[in-house]
Amino acid sequence: MATRAIDYGQAAVAMPPRGFVEQRSESRHEGLVEYATLCFRAQNLRVPVINISSRGTMIESDIVPRLGESVMIRFDGCSPLYAFVRWSRDGRLGLNFGCELTVG
Repeated sequence: MATRAIDYGQAAVAMPPRGFVEQRSESRHEGLVEYATLCFRAQNLRVPVINISSRGTMIESDIVPRLGESVMIRFDGCSPLYAFVRWSRDGRLGLNFGCELTVG
């Protein structure tokens, strides 16, 4: 099944095909982490965390990254993690971690 792209002005977002059924196996945790520090193009930004899972996180930010762009994210009390931008839409970003985390 091919994905489709929707152009949201400055950034195109890869969208799942019509009729797509969510098949994520890991749980999303809301309220577990409030903020993180995102290193984006040599700039450190404090960003709200919407949710987190063992493989990624959703954050709020007004940055305009490229899809697939590498970033570094650090949660309070944890080592920094490499991540890449999976999607960006309406001031929110989905990041995939470079490793799997134990969450909870």
